[in-house]
Amino acid sequence: MMQGLFAVTLIAALTCSSGSVAAATKAPVATPTAATPEAPAVAVSPAAPAIPALFLKPVLLRGTLGDVNVQVQIRPKAEIDEGIEGEYFIFGNTAQILLAGEIEGDILFMEESENGTNISGQWDGKLEGDILAGSWMSADGSFTKPFSLKVVPLKPATPARNGKKAAAKAGKP
Repeated sequence: MMQGLFAVTLIAALTCSSGSVAAATKAPVATPTAATPEAPAVAVSPAAPAIPALFLKPVLLRGTLGDVNVQVQIRPKAEIDEGIEGEYFIFGNTAQILLAGEIEGDILFMEESENGTNISGQWDGKLEGDILAGSWMSADGSFTKPFSLKVVPLKPATPARNGKKAAAKAGKP
């Protein structure tokens, strides 16, 4: 149910911001034409979603939303062409706020839901290096807050620290 609501709102938001349904449905704008001496023919092929490699796996980000510190987890949906999902929390609070949206190239659009059904806010941002920054807007559009999130590198798994102790004990009679 929430995915359908998110999808409808996403299409409506894209239509309003771009002014065309073609942009909202991501229809290709180029059409094949006959070659002329001035302009050679261009082959149009279906393009795969331009998702940065960073978002092809789960990613952890930390930073600020307005004047509060937040931690955001984003991961691709089961079908990567369906977008991204995740959740975030405000440090000091235990409530998880759900996220769902899309990222194409370096542009991110997500909607949030505090209750899992209704949209409570919208995130519009741009990825530059390992920083995702942009603007958050309340669902009714009455206020906005800037956000800036930095990717938290995940540490590789390390062997258990008690490996030496276990080996030493194994050698004792």
